[in-house]
Amino acid sequence: MALGKVVRHSDSFTGGAGAIMFRNTTAPMEPADPLRPLLEHTRGLGEKDLSLALALGEVVSVDLPLAQLALQRLAAGLGVPHPDTEPAKET
Repeated sequence: MALGKVVRHSDSFTGGAGAIMFRNTTAPMEPADPLRPLLEHTRGLGEKDLSLALALGEVVSVDLPLAQLALQRLAAGLGVPHPDTEPAKET
């Protein structure tokens, strides 16, 4: 119950998980898109949190396949894939 209260309080400032749902696509963003820095920051925080969760799962011998999948797909899903994983543009 206390955790829910904290999450709702935090959501009142950040807009909650739905705050990043403002694009009609998950296609890669253009480098000059003014929203790109925001989503790159979101990607970094999400990857950090998922990596920490996976590390903790390993320590306590708990498999977290959905966290692993989320970590693999987060960047592309936000439209800000890492440069080494971004598909080549057709010419």
